[in-house]
Amino acid sequence: MKKTIKVEGFIYNRKRDEILAVRKRDLSWGLPSGEVEPDETMEEALIRAIKQETNIDISVANLLHCWERRTAWEHVCTFVFRAFPKGDFVVPKTEEIAFRVKWLSVALADDMLPLEYSSLSFLLDATGAHYDHCNEFPANQ
Repeated sequence: MKKTIKVEGFIYNRKRDEILAVRKRDLSWGLPSGEVEPDETMEEALIRAIKQETNIDISVANLLHCWERRTAWEHVCTFVFRAFPKGDFVVPKTEEIAFRVKWLSVALADDMLPLEYSSLSFLLDATGAHYDHCNEFPANQ
């Protein structure tokens, strides 16, 4: 069984009405994310992944949510962290980044992002970690 640890960054604007989203390879939208490499902490992986996807530097604030999925062929744990851009941040305007990165209203993002969270408003209001466990395949078999 393949085991993967993923990290996602939940970044919102000062008004808390828009979040930063990135276009994924399958053309869907999601939070900036990446996989944790064997020699990295989760925070280091998140900082690296967001820099690669958005070309911005961040500081990691706190863990908001953990989601676990287990099937017969893989076991994935996704950790969602609140993160903040360092300095004054505007989405970079290079053509490649502008196509892949944008601010989405919370209501629109709730409709467009995967349903691994009850809602993005839940993450906006979260003060600490929440853990969801989903076994699609019994662990003992």
